[in-house]
Amino acid sequence: MDFSNPGQGLASAGVEANVLGSASGVSTQTLSLGDGGSITVYFAGGIHNGPNADFVVFENAFFDVFELFAELAFIDVGSNGTDYARFEVDALNPFPVLPFGTLDPTDYSGLAGRHASPLGTGFDLADLAFDPLVQSGTVDLTNVRYVRVTDVIGDGSTVDAIGNPIFDPYATAFANGGFDLDAVGVIHVPEPTPSTGLLLGLFALFASVARGSRTRGPAGPPLSLSAILVSTLLASPALALTATFDDLGLASESFENGAGLSGGYTSGGAFFENVYTASFDGFTGFAASTTTDMTTPGFGNQFSNITGGGAGGSAGFGIYYLTGRIILPSVLTVLGAEFTNTTYAALSMSTGDAFAKRFGGATGEDEDYFRLLVEGIDAAGLSTGIVELMLADYRSADNSLDYVLDQWTYLDLSGFGAIKELAFGFESSDVGDFGINTPQYFAIDNLVTTPEPGTALLFGIGLAGLARRRAPGR
Repeated sequence: MDFSNPGQGLASAGVEANVLGSASGVSTQTLSLGDGGSITVYFAGGIHNGPNADFVVFENAFFDVFELFAELAFIDVGSNGTDYARFEVDALNPFPVLPFGTLDPTDYSGLAGRHASPLGTGFDLADLAFDPLVQSGTVDLTNVRYVRVTDVIGDGSTVDAIGNPIFDPYATAFANGGFDLDAVGVIHVPEPTPSTGLLLGLFALFASVARGSRTRGPAGPPLSLSAILVSTLLASPALALTATFDDLGLASESFENGAGLSGGYTSGGAFFENVYTASFDGFTGFAASTTTDMTTPGFGNQFSNITGGGAGGSAGFGIYYLTGRIILPSVLTVLGAEFTNTTYAALSMSTGDAFAKRFGGATGEDEDYFRLLVEGIDAAGLSTGIVELMLADYRSADNSLDYVLDQWTYLDLSGFGAIKELAFGFESSDVGDFGINTPQYFAIDNLVTTPEPGTALLFGIGLAGLARRRAPGR
């Protein structure tokens, strides 16, 4: 709740679902990010660089006499979920702002939260044209899929494009501290089909005028959601949540193996089963971790993964062992997730240990493999298919092509269709009297779920929130 005092705990006001749909304009129906906390919003239909503002971020700022009570946020956009370009920020206010103090919104540009509710801050993708990631094509301004909203720590420790300190109310050490996200609305989408445009236009005609959060500053006039509906009648379809594991509040170099849980935990709206056995402090199903040990072999290092961190440079990730399922909050489409080996499993396969062989054998010629099986389960409990990922493969005639997976790898799971659960299994060439000898672990991050396509169209201009990263609030 206070960046300088982590012992106070995390911001806890709101849930990810509060950013789904259109902006409510209700201060209690937002998601508080806390000091430096962030949420990534995913758009299945994308955002396109059109004339003027292309999307709008809504917060719950309000005017107090002549100035604005505003909590501000950086805005980054990406096309692949890993690389992000940030809108340039200018901050002209050189003075700290008290916890319940106000500020002049015209002193800031490039930040969300600069207009009073029910307005929102518009962002023009053209402003990113000279960003190196845009220049290289890594971020495609004609097809932006991710918008990341990150709270500004208002004590001046975060700075603008030329190094000026950024001040907003600080310290706000309470449950709803930090930027309070109401919604993200899309103005320009990539080449929508006529049928999609018609459905979304009809929705807009019947929707009540939505109310959003605040915007402000010299970057242009405020945009109301009603104006957006009139000007475009289009929105990004659907959106969903991402299980990033950073929303669990784990400290650095720590893990949760189930000792502090009751049957599992929830990240990004998905429930990860966990069975904890106190007698030997062990678990099956899913643990969560931020540990970074890439080099220590053996069971004692079962909570690290071989990349040394979460996908995309994040801290948190999930660890799976032996058996357990992911249970979705409703029937959803799982777009995919990122997977890699745990350090324990990777080093066991690479060098062997007391329980499992070295893959390839002494000569390197043994045709070993370790395969992950991911299965979709529908609402009736029936399988909708199995997708495979090779966690190690030594079956090539060319030994130089043999590998143990040592990087985060995206696995497309959208072919399962509408499902309620994910189940997992393993196959290995190293099998003994008691089954598979290879440590039956994997690491997982960024599990992305989205509503069924038919439901997605009905979301209209309201945007879905994806993976929240909640940091200590303020």
